[in-house]
Amino acid sequence: MVKILADQNFNGKILRGLKVRIPELDIVRTQDLGLGRLSDYDLLSWAADDDRVIVTHDEKTFYVSVYEKMRRGEKMCGVIVIPDQIQIGIAIDDLVIALSCKFDNEWENNITRIPI
Repeated sequence: MVKILADQNFNGKILRGLKVRIPELDIVRTQDLGLGRLSDYDLLSWAADDDRVIVTHDEKTFYVSVYEKMRRGEKMCGVIVIPDQIQIGIAIDDLVIALSCKFDNEWENNITRIPI
């Protein structure tokens, strides 16, 4: 199963709900790893090295770093972008669907936007 890295400001209620629905899911948060001050680009590099898909609410600036990594041909393990104003239940339901429907190797160089 895919491993997840939650961006610094990602909603903890969504993470807790996701963990209830998929208890075996490997989720880490940037602030728990001391990665909170990394740029989006460096965070993508760290996630790629650890084979983690990033979940973020950052719809404005994260795309720039994602496309830059792909333009350079660098490994990018995938990003799931979820608007911060989304209802928590919808976010959890859609994350469960997205995580259940893709094989681990289908996340690389992929941006998934929720709601689906």
